[in-house]
Order: sequence, then C-alpha cells, then structure tokens
Amino acid sequence: MTKIAFVTDSTAYLTPEKAEAFGITVVPLSVVFEGEVYREGVDISAADFYQRLTASKAFPTTSQPPVGEFVEVFTRLLETHDVVMCLLLSSKLSGTFESAQTAAQMVDGQVIVVDSRISSYGIAGPLLDGVQLAKAGGTPEEIQALWAKELDTMHAYFVVDTLEMLHRGGRIGGAAAVFGALLQIKPILTMRDGRIDLFEKVRTHKRAMERMLSEFDADARTGRRLKVGVVHAQRYNDAVALRDQLTSQYPNIETDISELGPVIGAHTGPGLLALVYYDAQD
Repeated sequence: MTKIAFVTDSTAYLTPEKAEAFGITVVPLSVVFEGEVYREGVDISAADFYQRLTASKAFPTTSQPPVGEFVEVFTRLLETHDVVMCLLLSSKLSGTFESAQTAAQMVDGQVIVVDSRISSYGIAGPLLDGVQLAKAGGTPEEIQALWAKELDTMHAYFVVDTLEMLHRGGRIGGAAAVFGALLQIKPILTMRDGRIDLFEKVRTHKRAMERMLSEFDADARTGRRLKVGVVHAQRYNDAVALRDQLTSQYPNIETDISELGPVIGAHTGPGLLALVYYDAQD
C-alpha cells in the first residue's frame, strides 16, 4: 500500500489535536501587525488576534509561507512516505499554492499540490476525507478524484458582522462602508471562482441569517448527504446553537465547527458566522 503524507496550511483551521490525530502537517501563513510577523496558530491565537484587531488603528497584512518552508516539509515527509498530498488555500486569495508548487518541483519524490479554491472547513473537510480514504487503502489518484468531486459541490455563505474590515482591506469603497453602516447592511459573502464575492446585501443580521439558512435549506431538503462546517469568528456559542439547530432539522447532514484565525479573519473581522458545505462522497 502506498504510504501517503498529507499537508495543508493554517487557513484550514484544523485544531492541533485534529491535525495530530489525523497525521496532517500544517504549514502556517503569517499575519503582520505594525511590522511584527506572527505565524498563524504558532505565535498568535485567534483570541489574541481579534483583540488586537479591534483595538488597533493599523490594518494587518498577511503573508504566505516561504518556498523553503515547503521544501523542508516535503523533503522530511518523503523520507518516510511514497507520496505527499497537499490541499491548500485558494490560489486567488494567497500565493501559498504557488509556493507549494514551486517547492514540489525542487524535491526528489512525488508531491501532489491541489488548489482548494476556498478556505477553512472547505479545506479541512475534504482533507480529512482524503486521510480516511488513504487509511482504507485509497490511492493518490482516488484521493485526487474524491477531492475534485467534493470541491466541485462546495457551497459557502458568510454573514459578516461589519463592513469595516472589508473596507479597510480594500474590498469595498468608503461610501459603501458608510452607507452600509448607516442602514445596518449585513453583507452575505460567498466564494466564486476561488475569490470572496458578495452574494447579497441584507438589512439586519436576523434577515441575513434567514437568507443564508434558506439557501442551505434548498440543498439540505433534497435529502442528499451533506458535510457541513459551521464557521465563526468569535461567535462560538452562536455556532454551537446553529449546529444543534441544523442537526436536529436535517438527519442527512454531518456537522463540524471551525473558527477563523488571523489570516482570513483579517479580511472578515470578528462576528462572522458562516456555512460551508459539500456533498458527501463516501
């Protein structure tokens, strides 16, 4: 049986316990605050980051892992494995995928690098499915095919608490930010072609949540099996309540909870609540 090692980046937001349990190597991206570089999940926690984000006047920037870090990881893993499989943050959001591709060409051995075209649970869910398939004897080709099917059925809806971070990050204009704040606009974001995009603007948080849940209901009520990530930024209790609501309402879904860390949170800010889901293939 082919020995397969799995690699992802920190924007999959796997807990350290889950990464260890599944034998996944996580390469961190970094967030830069006022000239100081912090590796996500290593030098700064999500709680510390959001506290600094709301208190700081300076907008943080983010940076991808250097090619050399991927080279080191791939080289080390290939000493004990036949193949390294790498599922990473959308190439439209970061140069992480490109760094890993470059590194893969610099090492001796087979390294397969896949663009998830998404982040957070959209990476973590398929990644864990791939590990399970490998444990059951699946080949790298079968795992790639599984990922392709799951990523093609991926849906993501994000309810953002504030427009401020999107404005500060250059994603919307100043007038739109002020207008949205005055009218209590709550944007619903989605992923299109690997990029964060506006799905709809809704008045009030309640209506935004209702709209997101109506989109999810259209898919869940078909009865097909879905794997669902309830993703949040500093809204754990709300995420638990939403997970419990969905699992009691839809017997055909499998749910998990994921918290956004500094790199993606730098663009969304605290208060985000999202649903990321795909069709189960097993």
